[in-house]
Amino acid sequence: MKMLALTLVALAAAPAAASQTTAPDGRARFHGLFVDWNAAGRQSIEAERQASVRPVLPAATPATAAMATAGSRELGERVGDIVALGDCAEGERVARAAGDFALVAAVREHCNARPGAER
Repeated sequence: MKMLALTLVALAAAPAAASQTTAPDGRARFHGLFVDWNAAGRQSIEAERQASVRPVLPAATPATAAMATAGSRELGERVGDIVALGDCAEGERVARAAGDFALVAAVREHCNARPGAER
């Protein structure tokens, strides 16, 4: 009988204790579980707007186009000048951006042969 009384008292006290520990706004506990699609849409629109107002680069001149052509003498001279200044990483980057992988290999070979070259 005492056990039944204790069980009933415990059951009666449990809902009262649970209601006291519950946050006033139950939704606050689940705030991080859901995506705010309105905010995501606003961020997307803002990113597109910023991308559309970026300045347009001028058209390539024949000299600029020749520097960007793989295997061209102008590209080789430009990369050679960069590497001669000691910036092997930049020379390799320019050659790679132009798509001249033979020049990239030549820059690597030259820079790896030089002790203390910046890589």
